[in-house]
Amino acid sequence: MSPSLRSSPRSRPPLISQPPSSNSRRSGDAVASKIVVVIVKSTFVLLLCGSSYLAGSLFGYHSMDLTRMHAPMSVGRMIHGAESLSGNDLGNAADCNEAEKQFIESKVKEELEKHRKKSGEESSNSASQTRRFPKTMAQNANGMARVKKDDLDEFFDFGNPMDGGEGTGEEDAIIIYQSKKALPSTDKSLAHSAEYNDGKGIPLMDPKTATENCDGMNVIFTSNPGNTQQCTAIIGNFESYHVQRWMKVDTTKSTPVKADLPLAHVSRGYASRGKANFYAPPSDGKFSPVKRHWNSLRTFLQNVDSVLNDLRPILEKVARNNAVVILTCNMGQSALLMNFACSARRRGFDLGNVLVFPTDIETKELAEGLGLATYYDGKNMGPLPSGEARRYGDKNFKAMMYAKVLCVLYPLMLGYDVLFQDVDLVWIKDPMEFFHDESSKIAHFDVIFQHDGSNSVRYAPYSANSGFYYTRANKRTQYLFTSLLYHSDLIITWDSHQQVLVQLLSEHSSLFGLGVKVLGRDTEMFPGGYQYHRNKQFMKKFIKRETDSYVFHMSWTENKDNKLLFLKQLGEWYVTDKCIGKIATDILGGGALSENALIQPCCAIEPIFSCHYRDKPSKLPCKSSEPIDKNGRSFW
Repeated sequence: MSPSLRSSPRSRPPLISQPPSSNSRRSGDAVASKIVVVIVKSTFVLLLCGSSYLAGSLFGYHSMDLTRMHAPMSVGRMIHGAESLSGNDLGNAADCNEAEKQFIESKVKEELEKHRKKSGEESSNSASQTRRFPKTMAQNANGMARVKKDDLDEFFDFGNPMDGGEGTGEEDAIIIYQSKKALPSTDKSLAHSAEYNDGKGIPLMDPKTATENCDGMNVIFTSNPGNTQQCTAIIGNFESYHVQRWMKVDTTKSTPVKADLPLAHVSRGYASRGKANFYAPPSDGKFSPVKRHWNSLRTFLQNVDSVLNDLRPILEKVARNNAVVILTCNMGQSALLMNFACSARRRGFDLGNVLVFPTDIETKELAEGLGLATYYDGKNMGPLPSGEARRYGDKNFKAMMYAKVLCVLYPLMLGYDVLFQDVDLVWIKDPMEFFHDESSKIAHFDVIFQHDGSNSVRYAPYSANSGFYYTRANKRTQYLFTSLLYHSDLIITWDSHQQVLVQLLSEHSSLFGLGVKVLGRDTEMFPGGYQYHRNKQFMKKFIKRETDSYVFHMSWTENKDNKLLFLKQLGEWYVTDKCIGKIATDILGGGALSENALIQPCCAIEPIFSCHYRDKPSKLPCKSSEPIDKNGRSFW
């Protein structure tokens, strides 16, 4: 979010138009004193020459003949030294006058050279008297400094996921001091370098020194999406916390960047290739997203009180340390829900703090048969489809996104912290231990997300994965997810719950001070599809259990079928074939459904491994399998 610049006291005029500093005066006085000494000495030489000439006239000798008789007092010795002159070199008054001139010249040059060397640093850096910013910017900029990007983020932890700066061309961050009083005070030389051009470039400081006098600091994150010829304008004006985006495109035709077009105001989601990722939902038409949203919202508002009353005793029983693990699922994705439950139980995890929001009765029975607590919100979730999403963004996918909003909002409204996770996830260690560590440096954040892995402009500035995150119940997070509910028409329009949530994170962080933390993409603790598809070395370590991982999230995968196959060959599949895609009564052969009744027939004791694609990570080599990607090379 780009700020405009605040007003600050008017700065003084450039030093070159001011009276000399005390140091300059002292230096000039010293030179003047030495030149006076030279003149006094010269006067003495002149008198000596005159007396020498007079004595020579009286005794019949020229003045310089005294050199032989009175060598210590000769003019030649005073000017050139004892070995440089002989008595015959100079023999009259004219010679004496010439020698006097040489002497004065020599001494003045000598003193000036001494002064030049003594004040060499000031002389060589004459540009130090030039301000970095002119007087016309005195209300906006009075100095600048560099700070290592990695050091600055470590010092403050802004919450945004940061790619390492070293060696990337984004190694340093720039701090502009809008007020002279904001300049560092502990190191005067650094403060001077920040304010004036001393010929050494923009000074590099540590984060503490650079910000020690900043009563406020506006933080701008910027990159160059599409690697275009981008510029950034900072304009002193009424304060703003948003960035205006201008591009050389024709927005009416959605053109890519063209150099011959004028700059035009565009959406911040407009990509350089010509695609607008953010656009307003249409309110007209039979299937208008706005009207569909109104109908869903009407049902929610009519039933929210009764839903909360039903949920309150369930959450009181399930929650631990005032927190609950939340999942939502329909029958089409039920095999993945079963795998989560089976793998967790085989690893010895207690799932008593897990609450599932099924969107159909069949999934409710499967979850309860695996010993999971459930709440079925039939009025709001009953109309949702039971089939699986065949691809990202299809109608079933979008419909299930509504369930992902409600199942988090309800517990937050009742004051419970929530760990939300998709069903395509397995636990290696209990993630609650990580989020409940009060000594952690991230314990103060309101919401903490797994990194999605994609730096698409759609997910800027956070790239938060909406399939695994922890949120603390407070007024900021309650209103965040209430706002997400109110923006469900955008979820329908943009085909993405994640895209809408990320934009609200950005807005609420700016507007309400919501603390947002997205864990680093390369962290070992919470890997997902990015690592699976892009980081072979990490996956080899993960398979050998040489990483400090809490979970593995099979994101970045087109559909449920591929997720299942990838988990199988990764050695993370625990559901027997007889239970996949079956309802509880069919699995039990018509027998009565009871709590935990499905654990024994459905949950394998050891992971069920099988090879499918040689170019994807696998617990054992799958070299004889076909690749899934074109020209895919073997993982092993």
